[in-house]
Amino acid sequence: MIPSRRRLPHWKPDSVRIPESWRVYLLTAVVIGCGCLHIVLAIGSIQQKSATYDEIAHITAGYSYWTLNDYRLHPENGNLPQRWMTLPLITFFPELRFPELDSPTWQSSDLWQIGDEFFHTLGNDAGKILLATRTAIGIVSIAVCGLVFFWSRSLFGAVGGLISLLLCVLSPTMLAHGRLATSDLLTTFFFAASVWAVWELLHRFSLTRLAVGAGAVSGLFLCKTSAVLILPISIVLALITLTPRQVIVVRVPHHLAYELATQRSRRLYVVAVTICIGLMAYSSVWAAYGFRFSASPNADHAFYKFQDIETVAGKSGVVGRTAGWLAKYKVLPEAYLYGAAFVAAHEERSAFLNGDYQTTGWRHFFPYCLAVKTPLPLFGILALGFVPCVSGHAVRSNRGSFANAGWQAAYQLIPISIALVLLWSVFLGTQLNIGHRHILPTYPLMFVLAGGAAKWCRKETWIAAGTIALLLIWFAAESFAAFPHYLSYFNQSVPRGEGYRHLVDSSLDWGQDLPSLKKWLDVNTTDDEPIFLAYFGTSRPGYYEIEATPLPLLSLPSEPTEFTAGTYCISATCLQSVYGFAPGRWNREYEASYQELKSHAAATGEPIDSGARQQLDALRARRLAAHLRHREPDDQVGGSILIYQVSHDELQTALSGLPAELDSLSWATRRALQTQRGDR
Repeated sequence: MIPSRRRLPHWKPDSVRIPESWRVYLLTAVVIGCGCLHIVLAIGSIQQKSATYDEIAHITAGYSYWTLNDYRLHPENGNLPQRWMTLPLITFFPELRFPELDSPTWQSSDLWQIGDEFFHTLGNDAGKILLATRTAIGIVSIAVCGLVFFWSRSLFGAVGGLISLLLCVLSPTMLAHGRLATSDLLTTFFFAASVWAVWELLHRFSLTRLAVGAGAVSGLFLCKTSAVLILPISIVLALITLTPRQVIVVRVPHHLAYELATQRSRRLYVVAVTICIGLMAYSSVWAAYGFRFSASPNADHAFYKFQDIETVAGKSGVVGRTAGWLAKYKVLPEAYLYGAAFVAAHEERSAFLNGDYQTTGWRHFFPYCLAVKTPLPLFGILALGFVPCVSGHAVRSNRGSFANAGWQAAYQLIPISIALVLLWSVFLGTQLNIGHRHILPTYPLMFVLAGGAAKWCRKETWIAAGTIALLLIWFAAESFAAFPHYLSYFNQSVPRGEGYRHLVDSSLDWGQDLPSLKKWLDVNTTDDEPIFLAYFGTSRPGYYEIEATPLPLLSLPSEPTEFTAGTYCISATCLQSVYGFAPGRWNREYEASYQELKSHAAATGEPIDSGARQQLDALRARRLAAHLRHREPDDQVGGSILIYQVSHDELQTALSGLPAELDSLSWATRRALQTQRGDR
């Protein structure tokens, strides 16, 4: 007799469900793991980097705010970022020494000289200072990742939140600036937090939401004067909220809730909330400056460069006149108003893009930065999430499932859309085109929108889900491959090692690669080999034991420069001659001055005076840079410092042969024409 066979029950995936509590624990573990990965990549990579150009200024200013209650240093970048990053210094390094307060340098608030002394001449450990302040900013970077996750999760569910979180955690842009002691990341955090908090507060009131909204907006106004952008965004969001079909829910203690359904009650609510947040932000600004109008406790001390607010206000147009009027009646602290006017006075600055130079900027500068400095997979994920976001099918309903109500669900994406539109309206209009970092506030918003791709993460759409997985893997590979050189990252649209031909300054070369240069020199050069260095930054090469002859590409040399064959290490910003003496392309005016100085020295047979010698050496360096721009470097360090092995024959060709480039227009003429035509 054949034994009967029992049919085993068919196993179905849906028949096994993970308990809800386990899901929460698993999700929490993944989120914490992502945060740990982010801080490891950020702090691990920055330990191999020297101070970037602005970090010394931010840190020195913040330390003076805490210890001296003096706000003249670096007032153009608010107050909160500097205080936050230097809080570890006040807490754990009480032995730090600061420059003498009776020196002319301090009395005139010469920030760069004071910062150089604080870091390099007083015996303070610059490495510990950098690590402590950068770690403080790294904590904020984790907060940005958390904000992105929770905002995306509220819209697209846990899967959408994780997609957004991974993009934020592994973003080369976030890793580049989430580890630097500057104001950019705190501004980014408080901007995103303000947009979300204001939107939520316009729909549902509670004391907690009011406190969060007021705190976010106050923090934003203490980060940068560009915080005023939150005002038009909030106005547009408020007008949308006041449309007839919207209802505002007011929740008060004891679990009571009321609906404001009439137009009048909702208008009164918006006005009341605006007043509360405005008073909180206004009070916070005064508190950050010690409730004192004067920037310095000593009335005899001046601001650097413009000395006082009246001077800078006269050089900064409408913004300056407004700041001057507010200062006259002491509406806001002097340092805060001076900072706003200072930024407006410096909107026109030399900039470089794809071999071109401008002082009035380009309308396509920031779109180009976004296109070449963002990993390409992000654009693919955004594209996959675009249609579900627009149709509303990607956005969760209040019950936690995907909604099919079209505009009713897509309505929740309005704050992100409005913020992006207004931000890019400003980016396209600004003349200050010096760095990709200025569009940093757009990235968290894009990461949140990318969470809409979670719509495709289902078995019915497995092809799209697989595509998203591959794009995320590609994105992660880009991030790991860029380690530790996140600041000099470019995507595949720019050939490897060619970034310096497209963007410079804080988009590529911000003075961060002195440690890497030291390692390269130890391996590739000998002690008796001539080494020349043109460094764009505020760190001291000598601090990293780099012995090299300074190449005068940023300023006139203090000592005569003897040009010989050897190894020339040139920062990308210096190579492109963006700033300093004789900026821009080598032109007929520079060539005429160069030949005149050379001829004078040759004809007299005597040493020329020190001033003429300084100019001749600086022009020699500029002519050499123009020659080197037209050939490939022999090596690169971190993507920001270019290495050239220059022989005697090549040096003679560069300094005495026909110039490699010769622009017909002088720098002054080119600037005047750009301003006259309004070139953008």
